[in-house]
Amino acid sequence: MDINFPKHYRHFQRYSEIAQIFVKNGLGFLIAKLDLNRYLPFKERVSKTERPTGKMLAVRIREVLQELGPAYIKLGQLLSTRADVFPPVFIQEMRNLQDEVPAEDFEDIENYLKDELGELYETEILKIEEEASAAASIAQTHRVILKGKKKAIMKVKRPGIEKKINVDIEIMQNLARIAEERELFNLMISPINIIEEFKRTIKDELNFKGEIANILRFRSDFADNPYITAPAVYSELSTMNLIIMEEIIGSKLREVDQNHPHNKFIAKLGATALMRQVLINGFFHADPHPGNIFITGEKTIAYVDFGMMGRITQEDKDLMALLFYALINKNINILMDVILMLGKKPDDFNRRRFQLDMEKLLDRYYGSDLAEIEIKAVFEDLQSFIYEHKIRMPQDFFLLFRAIAVSEGVGQALDPEFNVIEVSKDFLNEIIEDRMNPKKIMNRIGSEVWKFGRKKYEINSKLKNILTKLNEDDFTINFRHTNLENFIARLDIVSNRLSMSMIISSIIIGSTLLIQSEMEPMIFNIPVLGFIGYIFAGFLGFLLIISIFRSGKY
Repeated sequence: MDINFPKHYRHFQRYSEIAQIFVKNGLGFLIAKLDLNRYLPFKERVSKTERPTGKMLAVRIREVLQELGPAYIKLGQLLSTRADVFPPVFIQEMRNLQDEVPAEDFEDIENYLKDELGELYETEILKIEEEASAAASIAQTHRVILKGKKKAIMKVKRPGIEKKINVDIEIMQNLARIAEERELFNLMISPINIIEEFKRTIKDELNFKGEIANILRFRSDFADNPYITAPAVYSELSTMNLIIMEEIIGSKLREVDQNHPHNKFIAKLGATALMRQVLINGFFHADPHPGNIFITGEKTIAYVDFGMMGRITQEDKDLMALLFYALINKNINILMDVILMLGKKPDDFNRRRFQLDMEKLLDRYYGSDLAEIEIKAVFEDLQSFIYEHKIRMPQDFFLLFRAIAVSEGVGQALDPEFNVIEVSKDFLNEIIEDRMNPKKIMNRIGSEVWKFGRKKYEINSKLKNILTKLNEDDFTINFRHTNLENFIARLDIVSNRLSMSMIISSIIIGSTLLIQSEMEPMIFNIPVLGFIGYIFAGFLGFLLIISIFRSGKY
């Protein structure tokens, strides 16, 4: 009998929902491959289903993730940033995932707030609008009035959402392990690593302390800019499950038409703000869509929703500046070198083919003026190029791509003549000025000297350790088997079932001998011990049959 029964069936109901949603949305071909047959009713078990491909497969996966709820929607959104791992058709479909769900009942929210804030709920909050102003899978927002009649926005986590997400993460980890062991997906990154990356990301998003820190840093980065702002946070009323912040009074960018008197200024301001975030601050808003940016006053823009932020190192900032320079000037050698420095090449990397394909890509824009080139189209071509050559890039690299493409779309909605590449070209002078700042030059020199010294120390320490072990005859080489866990688990299951079968057979044989002996006491003219033995053997046999049927392996 399966000794992992409690572990595998800890979330039986959720596994069953997942399996049925797979079948409902045309992904039944994955049921047997992921060992999900056991969670389907016997009459619904899938024997053979057609496997969709291309666009249809991407659409069905998106529909499955959408229906499975918060954790899977967030997983799909994460996958949409990995254009180096998944094909363009899949990336585009994952971007269509909608994180909009009905709001929780206000009574549940109010009870949650009372537990979270304690006495502060009564003393600091005068009024809360019962109807949510927005509702997503993890949190929802309400307008509130604080003591002193200050208008604010409250972002509150849905009660019980962490428990639901933790269940789904555990299931994802199990399915990813099965998929990797059986090599179901031909990916450059393992399914287990994808889920581990998602686990880290969703844990950060569930802790609002991180978002509070993001808002505070963003405000600090633009403290000297009168045209860029973000909401102030009421830290004394904010926790890891709740953020109360200043209400931004203004119009969302999506509501502003092309007749606004300062459209050209605002379009350029948004693009240069993003360039500054990326190439100078190394900390950028990764989701600058029109619903997350407000126009306040005449020329001021305010960013909201800081749950998704990108971060890049000083070295990556320098490389990104070079990337923009190479794109603007169509310099193939620099562009190629920057991509290879930022990314990780596959073992079978062909540099000559890489260079020829890069030249072919840039030839599409040969002879075009900057005003004629859309950065979104360039980045889409570049993402496809990176995927085709199997180059692994940092996740923040693609977050940046998307942020710039969104910024371009927002700018063009405000000003049809807006071109983000021209803005980037103008901004390069500011980048050069920033890089030539004597204080920053000295900081970079100091950082490089420290890195050199640290590497030298690490190498010396490792060599000394190896030589010491060789001298003391204590040098050992450890071999490690990989991908044997599932095989060992299967052996355990098989051996347990064989053992159980032998025990049942022994009980039946013993009971038969007892019956033939006609040993007292008797029941129905059968020795009691023999009768009990048959009943017990039948019960164990019934459990064994159930275990086999639930496993789907029969």
